[in-house]
Amino acid sequence: MSRSEWIIDRQEALGTRGMVAAKHEIAAEVGASVLEDGGNAIDAAVATAFAVGVVEPFMSGIGGGGLMLVHSAATGDTIALDFGMCAPLAAHPDLYTLLPGTSATRFGWRAVEGDANVHGPLAIAVPGTVAGLAAAAERWGTRPLAELLQPAIRLAREGFPVSWHTSLEMAQDAELLARYPSTRAIFTRNGLPLPVFTGLQPTMLRQPDLARSLEAIARRGAETFYRGELGKTLIEGLRSLGAILTEEDLARYRVRIAAPLWGRYRACRVATAPAPSGGPTLLESLHIMDCFDLRASGHNTDRTLHILIEAFRQAFVDRFTYLADPDFVPVPVDALTDPSYARERAQEIGEDARTRIEPGQPSRLGIEQVFERSLPNYGAGSTTHICVVDRWGNAVTLTQTLLSAWGSRIVAPGTGILMNNGMFWFDPEPGRANSIAPGKRPLANMTPTLVFTGGQFLLALGAMGGRRIINAIAQIISNVVDHRMGIQAAISAPRVDCSVQPTAVSSRIPEAVIARLRERGHTLQVVREDFADVPFASPVGILRDDEGMLHGGANPYYPAMVLGLD
Repeated sequence: MSRSEWIIDRQEALGTRGMVAAKHEIAAEVGASVLEDGGNAIDAAVATAFAVGVVEPFMSGIGGGGLMLVHSAATGDTIALDFGMCAPLAAHPDLYTLLPGTSATRFGWRAVEGDANVHGPLAIAVPGTVAGLAAAAERWGTRPLAELLQPAIRLAREGFPVSWHTSLEMAQDAELLARYPSTRAIFTRNGLPLPVFTGLQPTMLRQPDLARSLEAIARRGAETFYRGELGKTLIEGLRSLGAILTEEDLARYRVRIAAPLWGRYRACRVATAPAPSGGPTLLESLHIMDCFDLRASGHNTDRTLHILIEAFRQAFVDRFTYLADPDFVPVPVDALTDPSYARERAQEIGEDARTRIEPGQPSRLGIEQVFERSLPNYGAGSTTHICVVDRWGNAVTLTQTLLSAWGSRIVAPGTGILMNNGMFWFDPEPGRANSIAPGKRPLANMTPTLVFTGGQFLLALGAMGGRRIINAIAQIISNVVDHRMGIQAAISAPRVDCSVQPTAVSSRIPEAVIARLRERGHTLQVVREDFADVPFASPVGILRDDEGMLHGGANPYYPAMVLGLD
């Protein structure tokens, strides 16, 4: 039987004087305008991040958190900023009433009464986005924060056209958006998703309360959010709905600024986010992959995919056993990302799939306190990602999120700020490494990554898509480094994902390869990619070639945009 084939892809963007990659075209245009006006990569990234929180409200915003890597071309330094969400001081391991079985949300944790950790006031963690973006602008930017906020303020006040994608996101979560009055008033029309057109005119999404909140930050800086009038209004509104956040939670919030995690893949150095993030799992995966000649075995052959799947499975088993906030529990990050540990685990990979994969031994990893292993996290997640490179060679890779699509689904009354559901990242059962504790940061999946070769910047990468981000970044790096692909081809190529069980395999991978993987003993689910259901992470990336030309790519199944300056 012959079928017509729908081929979906993108062309690479090119640039010589800078490039911005974002998950929304309007936000990318904001960043590109900053670069055109002489701003640096940090200026552009901050402006883009504030703007994307307005035009892509279901994915991120100032009620959420994120991770960022900044590379300075002048000094050669690379710095990580962790402005992730954290648990309120009133949170505790027994915060939620647990039910038998796992959550119907497919997130993999124990079920919680009323899904109170998924949506609603008790799902809200302390937000970090305003603190993180303000810190980056102050430390590395060249433009005042107030100036960088102006595009986001304008978009919130004047509005922007509702796209098919925005309307689809509203439709998919319409029941929960309509449940909370402050959210229903902004993001629905009488409880229904906003249409793309009203009559012959495009429907405009306006957020006047959010515009006023952003204007307050522009006038008074992050201080008003964390220790001023805006923060007070935010807390009063949320507590009236049953949240446990306090003004003290905001006042105590701090951005963590530190060195990134460093690893190697072939001749490249890889910088990624420190724990608690997807960074340690990415490096463990890459270090195991580095033990095999994947270029010789070929791109997406059954041999190569077998090795990838076994490496990813091992890294995720270790992730759910050991990884958490290192400020609260002992986390063997150095041991898990040590190439010698990877070589030991690589020796266990034979020609057939392992029936059972065990985590590394505590004695081998230098751990005395061992927690019960968390269940795998199957959640889809939301999230957005931004990559920026400027004319001077500075680079930023920035992931920010509300966690789930639409976060907690609660807009803080009177502020227009859609709040995160960051508490969902914690294992709700006590006694786990990633269990809830006051002030603790949950184990996040964000994996902003920079790759260098010969001391020169090569790649800026990141993605949205929950824990699927981690495997996606590893495969894109391999596609570029091992298989000599351009950035768009590397992003567009079909992938596998082992953050779910059974392993997800793209239907674009040949049937014969899938059959041989099953013969090796792999249990697989073949999934189809389209615009409404994206079963893999959705990346963007920038590659700098040997001549200094910038090449940009983005997931073809998502309305992202890469803009290059020539």
